[in-house]
Amino acid sequence: MNECLTVYLNLDMKKSAENEALIRRIDELLLTVGMKYSGVMNMYIPVDRQKRDQAVFRAEELLRNTDWLRDILAYTEIGQMTNVCPIEAIQTDMMSDPSQEKLWYYEQYFQKKHQLPHAVVVDENKQLRDGYISYLLAKKYNVSADVCETVSGQPLRKTVIGTHVKFTEGNWRKKGKKRYVWIYALKEPVIPGDILLVKTKRGTDFICVESINYVAGKEFCSRYKKVEKHLHVHMDEGDTNYGK
Repeated sequence: MNECLTVYLNLDMKKSAENEALIRRIDELLLTVGMKYSGVMNMYIPVDRQKRDQAVFRAEELLRNTDWLRDILAYTEIGQMTNVCPIEAIQTDMMSDPSQEKLWYYEQYFQKKHQLPHAVVVDENKQLRDGYISYLLAKKYNVSADVCETVSGQPLRKTVIGTHVKFTEGNWRKKGKKRYVWIYALKEPVIPGDILLVKTKRGTDFICVESINYVAGKEFCSRYKKVEKHLHVHMDEGDTNYGK
């Protein structure tokens, strides 16, 4: 997780010499926070993989707060590997069996959508840290699963990515297309299509979950607000209007 950072710039392609000098300057800047040029396109990787969560976070912050990049930096994108090891190599001896209700909730989603609800997360020793039910379903149905890696000892949090919705005239309706991220720390299982109550800058609001992911590292885990409540209402993912 947080294996690389891709940097996108607004450049005048006619000024090749100036662009090369600018990119060298960015290379030197990112080295100060432990990120080096990968040699591939505009991608940077951590010098020390054990400290990659902190390095990527600091690199993002540094780029956003550097004055001479204000009109040049377009955006950054964090990359993560999703094939760090086969399912058969994952160690699960420290996991306890999930409840039948939780397993059923995720399995119903898999049977309907023919995809796992979210990835499986392991540490550098291939010890499973999260996504045990996705692992069990992948084994049971002989399907592939995204397997991500995080450094042992680093905080790991499940996140939900969703759009704001409102309930009106008997239906849940999208309020916009913009997606936001929240930490999901509730005990209830969560899948795409669930309606949740979340904290926002203006109080609380409702969202419909579109996807589920993970963040790792103290800095990234403290970046987002937490989900307040699961409404136990599920809608079909991708619809504009949602019936209760």
